[in-house]
Amino acid sequence: MKFIALGKYNSSGLSGFVKNPTDDRRSAINNMFEKAGAKMTDLFLTRGSYDVVVIGEAPDFETMGALKMLVMSSGAISDLNILEETDFSAMAKKAASIEGAYRAPGQ
Repeated sequence: MKFIALGKYNSSGLSGFVKNPTDDRRSAINNMFEKAGAKMTDLFLTRGSYDVVVIGEAPDFETMGALKMLVMSSGAISDLNILEETDFSAMAKKAASIEGAYRAPGQ
């Protein structure tokens, strides 16, 4: 399964960059993914709403959840969102097969 992780460094994480501006984050993140049985395919340090974007593959969402738990517990990241690639056609087929089974509250 393909995943995209969007993260925001906090002041602790950013001060780590200032203390060691040559820290190889690609290697550190790649090693973590490999140890989890996942694969990091790309890493971007970005400007904007998020500071880091990681694209990768993992066997399941639990693996990505474990990686998130580990990264968040480091204290360097204040927000980490994991997006999972999905098949909208497959979801639409499933929705069509259960159409009519739900009603809005009060209806």
